[in-house]
Amino acid sequence: MKKSLILIAVLIFSLDLTGCARNNVNKNDLVNRDENVTRNNITNVRDNNDYENRSRMRVADDAAKKIADLKEVDTANVIVTENNAYVAVKLTSTSRNKDTYSIEHKISQRVKSTDRDIDNVYVSENPDFYDRMNIYASDIRNGRPISGFFNEFTETIRRVFPKAK
Repeated sequence: MKKSLILIAVLIFSLDLTGCARNNVNKNDLVNRDENVTRNNITNVRDNNDYENRSRMRVADDAAKKIADLKEVDTANVIVTENNAYVAVKLTSTSRNKDTYSIEHKISQRVKSTDRDIDNVYVSENPDFYDRMNIYASDIRNGRPISGFFNEFTETIRRVFPKAK
């Protein structure tokens, strides 16, 4: 319950910050927090007015590749905000009716193994969420300023994970 309240407070505060941010991204402002992941495998985006890096989002391609290597997973997308990873997966047809807790646990371990700063991993196999995450990941990779879709992303996360741990 505490973590849910903290997550909601951080997201609300981040929403306030994005309302004042400019809509341009300077490639020199990209920041790579994880020393174990090369710059080519993570795309970071930060609003220039966000001095405390509160609204950074990044696509974690290395984590997505490790997740897709699981026999139960067909494809995956991972977006990281601060110490939270949001994972959208398509499971293989043979895995759809299996123990999802076990699969989610494996996914969480893979994500945390690629980035030690990740505390929380939220996994969904919802097809609509998967499609939205594909769009968000594409927007981030193409340099679209997050201020343009951060509110939508936040609302999507709230709907898909209403009882975040």
